[in-house]
Amino acid sequence: MEPDMRAQGETGEAGQVLVSGKESHFPVVPPRILLTDQEGTYGASEGESLNPEGESILKDLRETSQVRIHRSERLFQGTLRIGGLFVLALFATVLGVSIVEAWPSIEKFGWSFLWTSTWNPHRQIFGAWTYIVGTFWVTGIALLFAIPIAILSSLFLSDYSPKWLVGGVSTLMEMLAGIPSIVFGAFGIIFMVPLLRDHVEPFLSDTLGKHWDFFNGDSMGYGILAAGLVVGIMVIPLVATVTRDSLVMVPRETVEAAYALGSTKAETVFFVKLPAVVPGITGAVILGFGRAIGETMAVLLLIGNQASIPTSIQDVGYTISSLLANTFTYAVIDPLYAAAEIELGLILLVISLVVNTLGRELLMKLMGGRLAGSVGGG
Repeated sequence: MEPDMRAQGETGEAGQVLVSGKESHFPVVPPRILLTDQEGTYGASEGESLNPEGESILKDLRETSQVRIHRSERLFQGTLRIGGLFVLALFATVLGVSIVEAWPSIEKFGWSFLWTSTWNPHRQIFGAWTYIVGTFWVTGIALLFAIPIAILSSLFLSDYSPKWLVGGVSTLMEMLAGIPSIVFGAFGIIFMVPLLRDHVEPFLSDTLGKHWDFFNGDSMGYGILAAGLVVGIMVIPLVATVTRDSLVMVPRETVEAAYALGSTKAETVFFVKLPAVVPGITGAVILGFGRAIGETMAVLLLIGNQASIPTSIQDVGYTISSLLANTFTYAVIDPLYAAAEIELGLILLVISLVVNTLGRELLMKLMGGRLAGSVGGG
């Protein structure tokens, strides 16, 4: 009489439910699980298949998602391509406009423009040699002054400076590199010119000038020496920063091996680290050259602006950039005069391009493609 309650809720092996001793033919359907593979395609779990309607919906969703992804990728790629091509187009525009505007001078004077020293706008005779020589004079003095100071300061920051001082000095170097050129020019007039006129140049004439005429001259303060020293101050942060980065990248194993062989710290620095970063120092010097050769405002205020080839370190002179800044406003009146000055700018552009490209290639080889930053004149 007592019902068999144990039979309620029991499930047969075939997935059939027993209710009150009777079999209920309701199949237990396992949940359908949608899986995705690595390519993002959808499928059902093993043993299951989607019906045509489900497959159509998933196919539509997948195609819509892929269309949106491809559209956003194409938009982003196109934006990047526009940015990259804009830089190339900008440089090509500057170069092309310079060549077109300088063509009358190029056509008339040819290659002789480079080694002719006569510059007479009234007779329409133009030669760039005087200004090329003045440019290299100032750049050479700047590098001779800047390179030793920059290398010594980079060695101090990389190996001898306390950690709390490295950050402050590095920040000051970056600030020094960002100071406008006109500020350095004013500093040169106020401080450098009186110092050279009253102390340095008379000392050079009384000592070295007795043996070499290269150090003789009129002690005026203004000239290629003042311009070169101020430009050298402007170049120091660039050369020092790149040299310090090169020294920091020397493998630690190399340094530890030198110490293990009994080298002192000074021997390790001068005989292990410095030889290892010679390409980096060379690249830094070349970049400094590219920075100095295009300097304008500081040189314009200090060089004396006289179209003559310097024969001593105390002479005045003229550089390409200072000539363009000083006379281009008047040159536009005469088409040939303007074309000659634009050709001077084209020469400076080509020199800067070649020098900076060479310097960056050396540093890219040393740093494994991690070189960033820019250089230029002002």
